[in-house]
Order: sequence, then structure tokens, then C-alpha cells
Amino acid sequence: MMKAAIYYGKNDIRVEERSTPVVGPRDVLVRNVRAGICGTDINIVKAGNGNMGISLGSEFGHEMVGDIVEIGSEVSAMIKIGMRVGINPITAKKAGRRKSLECSGFSQYVLIEDAELDYNLYQMDKTVSAEVASLIEPMSVGRHGAFSANPETEDHIVVMGAGPIGLLAAASLIAEGMKHVCVVDMDEWRLTKAAGLGALTVNTGETTLEEGLTRHYGSVNVYGVDVPDVDVFIDAAGAPVLFENMMKIVKPKARISIIAVYKSEVPISLQQIMSKEVQVKGSSGYTHEDFAKVVEHLTSFQEELSTLVTHVFKLDDIQKAFTTAIEAKGTVKVVIDLT
Repeated sequence: MMKAAIYYGKNDIRVEERSTPVVGPRDVLVRNVRAGICGTDINIVKAGNGNMGISLGSEFGHEMVGDIVEIGSEVSAMIKIGMRVGINPITAKKAGRRKSLECSGFSQYVLIEDAELDYNLYQMDKTVSAEVASLIEPMSVGRHGAFSANPETEDHIVVMGAGPIGLLAAASLIAEGMKHVCVVDMDEWRLTKAAGLGALTVNTGETTLEEGLTRHYGSVNVYGVDVPDVDVFIDAAGAPVLFENMMKIVKPKARISIIAVYKSEVPISLQQIMSKEVQVKGSSGYTHEDFAKVVEHLTSFQEELSTLVTHVFKLDDIQKAFTTAIEAKGTVKVVIDLT
């Protein structure tokens, strides 16, 4: 038997005893060490809806790192007992993406079906702290969004939003050598986290987006109007007003990548996109390349990333952990310790 957090509805998470998964010939059993609380988890727990990706009465959690404790008879010899692994929840189960939010990250053990390295398991160096290692999935989301815009080393890049995904997108850009990364938000405390990663910052509670970005990057004249010289915008904010302000000051041939989950429609000028040849691209999930790159960054950028894990709770205190994450006061990433 094992302990597992079970979702029962609005702000109702209970830790129960569940059967430890049985390992099939092509499966491995992972003992979870740490698991992060995702913004999607938070929204579902706040809503109490059983039709948003996590069914009522289900195990859940999808940002996890752990150690392999049992291996099926047909699994590759490359996979070893005791190996620390980050897990891709989209490929962890045969059901695929539709069940990825129910991947048992908040359970003491998780079964990985059809287990393969560099597919659903990513070997991690145990010199990386478990807290930092637990960032592998959300940082892959951030990296995928950031690099969907095809950034180049000397580009002026703006990440909108200093939430976990925005900060991890900025971290991935900086870790891969982008020299001019700026993070925009209204929360000065979170912006200090961005500065700690090596990013420039703009607080739109104190200055306009246009003024702040021009201060960092200068301006270019577009049809007789000066606008900030920004090559790439990564939208991790999901704030309609901020997006509208961005579109008013975007320069020709700029690239925009949208990672944020918008909850309402946002008006957009297709004439402006056409006349300025602006590229707008959505980003969802990640690829093998994202995971592989992030594994490298978790080692090389560990000290900087460690500041983003602001709270760690034991599994028995997971309801308190969610309350803390929902309140979002002085938090970036809230992590569950399953040891």
C-alpha cells in the first residue's frame, strides 16, 4: 500500500491509502521524491470541477521526480534500479495526454507504462537537489514556449508575466545564452526573482510597458511612431490588457509566442499583424528536445533555479500546500516532499 493525495472537489484534497501499482513486463515503478503544484492543478482545485482534466476521486499531480525501484522483465537494460528520473506525464501512460494530469505525482509511487529513457523517463544527476529537479516538467513548458519564437542570442526578448512558467521560460533563455531577456510583471517581489536569474525587469505598476521596454532596449521608428526595439515577446501572463498594450507597440517582424492560458477572448488587429508581418504562435506542452535541454539546465543553472522553489510541504500537509499556492503570497513554486 502507499499514501496518495486524492482530489475530491473544491479545496478538498485528502491523503488516503491506495494500492501500490503492479509492474507489467514493459513498466517501471518510480518512488516519487518531489512533486510540484502546477497552475492547472490550482485552477481545478479552486473550481471543484471534475471535468477539467482531473476526475473526482482520482490520484493526480504531474510535475515529479523520483527513483526507480522496480523494473519489468522486458524493459531496456539501460534503465537501472536506483536511477533518479524526471517524468514526462504526457508519455508516462498509454492513455497519453488526456490523462496526464492524473499521473500520480502526489502519490508515493507512480507506474510508468512502456518505460523508455528519453521518452517518458529522463535520467537526472543526484547532485541536483530534489526541489530543483522537480522543475523539469514546468521548465520544459516554459522552454517550449520561449523557443517556439526562434530566439537568437542577440535578440531583445520580453517575457510577459513573472509566474512560475514565465520565470522558467526566462531561465531557459538565459541558460541557453540569450543575452537580453526582460521580464514584465506588476509584482516587485516576483521581479526580484527574475533579476536573480539574470533578467532585466519592468514593473508595469510603476511605469508603462512602452516606457519600461524603451528604457532597456531603445526604440525604433515605425510609420512615424517610436516603439520599443523588441524582437520577441513570450506571453506567460494571460492578461488581456497587457496583451493589447503589447500589440500597440510591437515592431515589424517581431515574433510572439503565447504560453499563457487565456480565460476570455482578446481582440486582436489582423490588419496590424499583416502590415507589420508579425508572427503569432501558440505553445502547448513540450518535446523530447525541451526535456533534454532542461535536464542540462537543472545542473548548470541549479543555484539560480533553486530560488524559485519557495515552499516545501510534506504529503500529509498537501491541503495546506494548495491553500498556500492558491493564496500566492510570496510564492513561486510550491513543492510536495513525498519522502
